[in-house]
Amino acid sequence: MNLIAIDIGNSSISIGFFTGAGLVTQKIDTLPLKSSLEYAGLINGFIKEKNIDKTYEGGIISSVSPGHTDALKKACKTLVAKEPLILTHKLNTGIDFQIQEPEKLGADRIAASAGACSLFGSPAAVVDFGTATTVNFISAGNVYKGGAIMPGIWLMKNALHDKTAQLPDVELSKPFSALGKDTTGNMLSGIIYGTAGAVERIIREVEDMERESFKVVITGGGSGLVAPVLKRTDYIEPALVLRGLKHIYERNA
Repeated sequence: MNLIAIDIGNSSISIGFFTGAGLVTQKIDTLPLKSSLEYAGLINGFIKEKNIDKTYEGGIISSVSPGHTDALKKACKTLVAKEPLILTHKLNTGIDFQIQEPEKLGADRIAASAGACSLFGSPAAVVDFGTATTVNFISAGNVYKGGAIMPGIWLMKNALHDKTAQLPDVELSKPFSALGKDTTGNMLSGIIYGTAGAVERIIREVEDMERESFKVVITGGGSGLVAPVLKRTDYIEPALVLRGLKHIYERNA
């Protein structure tokens, strides 16, 4: 099945083109908001440039930016044969949400959790290093139990620079050591090792609480920086949200 999957995030829009040849991805900055015609033009231009199959049976969209959803939906409708699906917890995701107010759970977190369960099975701790760093816990039987949200590594970097008088705007990279020897090294250690340590502590606490061991599944734009210093990583899947969207679409087609 040829499918277009669109993940509208806070910083970027990821578009996945699933064809018989595999998955090809396109990235667009979330801001500024464009018209549906502009998005359709960008997508069509990418399809032509990459020589991707132009025929798609369906589309599915996850969004944490409601102002962008309608424009991308209209753009998607010019490319697919059926009305695109908009991801909510009410779709058949294959996950049982045992949390308060599941309607407020981010669509990207739903898609990532569904992708992890379909690819690697449960129980799983799904960590997405994006604009925010999120941790999602899915118990055996694909039961979503809850999670955690903390500032992502770019938010930390920007806050340190913007809210202090002397700290520089560093370029994020893997620190040479947890022991910083200059200001930049101190900042990188705090951001990267600090994020890794926080994630590990959250996972340990939840495992003790739930008396369950979770596979650790990593995704997100910052995973390449944080994963190397994590003490536990079972799977890394950069396109986890898009693959989760494909899985959900197939369950609802």
